[in-house]
Amino acid sequence: MNIMTIAAIEIHFLGQHDVAWWALVVLVLGTALIGYGISQLRRSVRKGHTGDRQDAGKNSLISLAAGVAAIIFAIAAVLLPKMSSVPVALIFTTATVGLTIWLFYKSVFGYLGKSQIGILFALRLVAAIFLLLMLFQPVLALVQRPHHIGTLGVVIDASGSMSVNDAPNQPSRYLQSTLGAKMLIKDLRDQFHILCFAYDGKHNGPLASPREWNRIAPDGTVTDLPAAIKMATNSGATAVVLFSDGIQNGPGKIGSLRHLGAPVYTVRVGSISAKATGVPQIEIVRIEGPQTAPVDTQVTLTAVIRSTSLSDRTVRVFLDHNQKPLQSHRLVLHSGRAPQSVKLEFTPHHVGRLVLHVRIPVLPEERSSAGNTQEFPMLITNPKIQMLYIEGRVRPEVGPLYNDLAMNPNISLVSLIRTRPGYFMIRGSEAGKPLTGLPTTLKQWERFKVIMLGDVSADFLSPQQQSDLKQAVQHGAGFIMIGGQRNFSVGGWGESRLAPVFPVHLQMTTPSQLSAAFIPQLTAFGAASPILQGIAGWFTQPDGKPAPQRLPDLEGCVAFAGPKAGATVLLTDPAANVNGKPAIVLAVQHYGKGRSAAFAGDTTYRWRLILRTLGAKSPYQRFWGQLVEWLAGQSKTKTSNGPSVTAMIRKQRYQSSESVRLRVAVTDMHGQSTRYADVHALITDAAGKTRTVRLHAEARQPGMYKRRIMPHGLGKYHVVFTADMHGHTLGQDTSDFYVISPSGEMDKLAAEPAILQRIARLTGGSYAELAGINALARRIQAAQPRESKIQRTAYPLYNNKVFFLLFIAALSCEWFLRRKWQLQ
Repeated sequence: MNIMTIAAIEIHFLGQHDVAWWALVVLVLGTALIGYGISQLRRSVRKGHTGDRQDAGKNSLISLAAGVAAIIFAIAAVLLPKMSSVPVALIFTTATVGLTIWLFYKSVFGYLGKSQIGILFALRLVAAIFLLLMLFQPVLALVQRPHHIGTLGVVIDASGSMSVNDAPNQPSRYLQSTLGAKMLIKDLRDQFHILCFAYDGKHNGPLASPREWNRIAPDGTVTDLPAAIKMATNSGATAVVLFSDGIQNGPGKIGSLRHLGAPVYTVRVGSISAKATGVPQIEIVRIEGPQTAPVDTQVTLTAVIRSTSLSDRTVRVFLDHNQKPLQSHRLVLHSGRAPQSVKLEFTPHHVGRLVLHVRIPVLPEERSSAGNTQEFPMLITNPKIQMLYIEGRVRPEVGPLYNDLAMNPNISLVSLIRTRPGYFMIRGSEAGKPLTGLPTTLKQWERFKVIMLGDVSADFLSPQQQSDLKQAVQHGAGFIMIGGQRNFSVGGWGESRLAPVFPVHLQMTTPSQLSAAFIPQLTAFGAASPILQGIAGWFTQPDGKPAPQRLPDLEGCVAFAGPKAGATVLLTDPAANVNGKPAIVLAVQHYGKGRSAAFAGDTTYRWRLILRTLGAKSPYQRFWGQLVEWLAGQSKTKTSNGPSVTAMIRKQRYQSSESVRLRVAVTDMHGQSTRYADVHALITDAAGKTRTVRLHAEARQPGMYKRRIMPHGLGKYHVVFTADMHGHTLGQDTSDFYVISPSGEMDKLAAEPAILQRIARLTGGSYAELAGINALARRIQAAQPRESKIQRTAYPLYNNKVFFLLFIAALSCEWFLRRKWQLQ
């Protein structure tokens, strides 16, 4: 049994619907008071006695103030209907009538005693009160509310088709729905707990208040009416009202609502004759462009745009970031099947995640704004080091070194490996430009930030090429030569134009090659150098102590005559001496604005073969990577804020037969692109089922991970990307996409009342047009069980027959007393 409690005491006026009559009564009283006040002012001027003049003036001021207040109230009763629906209205009217009567008696019968005037005033006031009660018919109501009342879920379809306005200068379907829903809530808020919902695939729970509807744009890409209804019932709604155009293209089955257990009242919004082909519309189909780009480098995006019924209209296409335009482009629309393309350019100046928006302002002719905006995520990274590796012959060092440098996510490598005289194997490209041979001009050398020479002799480069390379290093490039059989002093580089660049003297030594195996030893400078940061424990320590972690031995090295005056020795061969000093293995120096290095070893591939299982922690990878970064002056480049995970799903809508390419960009703890992360995607489909897939690193684009999946069913998919590395989480990012049937959200705009009628029939509710919203409210109230309804017990505060007799009696008594006292 549902126990009822008194929740409120209300006063209703059965005559309050006639606002004009109410306002007319007060307006007449106000006009009479103002007229009386003016007459009293004139009378006070004619009076000769000071006392009479003061009484008349006082009465006139009171009358004028009351008259003005009455007129203001009468106007407010018309403009603000609430003024005529509260008890204060009756109290104000009674007070105005009482003041009018009192002023009348005070001016006409002022010479009577107070008791006589009081009796006449009371009789006339009682008569007026009886008259007002008969006019406005007040009723006292006790409102009894049950402890347990129903919960009504009001759901508005916020898909793209609801953004259509079916006629010019008419509100959109969505706006009409919000207005109708608020009217319905006003009628039912005492009968139910109200929960508000907007179904657009993004909002999956109740809104804070009906005002939230105003902040939602109807741009959902899929309409799934069963999912929208179940969203409300899952939140506790015992009855649902659905505002929609009835266009169903989602995965939900209407028949699944048969056993819902809650009635659904459907309200159709929108014309049943609207045609998509005749509706003016602009749609940004997709955005094409790189999803990763280096900082301070110009990026070009291409927006693919389709329009209908807007030929020869000129629009502006904007590229925005954080709601600020970066660039705009003028476009003349050519409506039809073939889309148009617009190129937009910008230059990012900050490293990290970047979400861009391509936007076309909504034209007055457009019936929908759902397709006028599209977003495009990007990851802005540190610029890659452009590196050129020239090798004179194929040897064991070449393959591992090339593979390691080519797979480094921060290096863009171009290699020229001579396989036979006059023939080079060329791999890689510089900034997208293929290289056809050795650089022959200074400009070509300066395209590269680091140039590495392998086992090549001085005659490999012409004198002019050597001069140009030297000048490129002076201007800021990095240069390194690595150990071999035919380079350094043996290769004649001591007499070349490039000799000043080397950090070591290139005079011939005896022997020119050291053949004993050894583990390099750190110098004091080497232990502190960024080139050997994090891997110093693999080398013999400066004090001669063995390495804490043993590296495989190098099988000899080139013998250098000694370091130059400005050079720094980082590694030596502790078991060999050249010119009375430990043999140099690695020496570096600054040259002009650039940097140079000489590495004597040529068997570091042994480090890679044995330690490759260490992955990114391998001293081989870190040694070569950090050496190249130092030569490029990497410490001067911009760095990001650290690890990041950036979802890169290119499209938001996929056809049911399409595979979806999941793609994500990952940076490590240092903000560098990495291919050693463990990346997974948790996918939740429209039915709430989840699955986890692992993404694989792209071979050609380090830092990018991908996986193709085939979606199961239509609707919204939510993807959570997670990346881990060495036991640490690098971050998460989320993205949504929609799988739709071949009939897209905006491909059909005519409302479907039959679908809404079927939903109402299956669930035991009823169907209504938007114009019948008030009748629907009454049907919903009537359908509720009696024990869950609010009960009102009415007590009329009037009786027309009795009050009429009392009205006549009061006026008769007042008339009799005036006659008795010989008053006019």
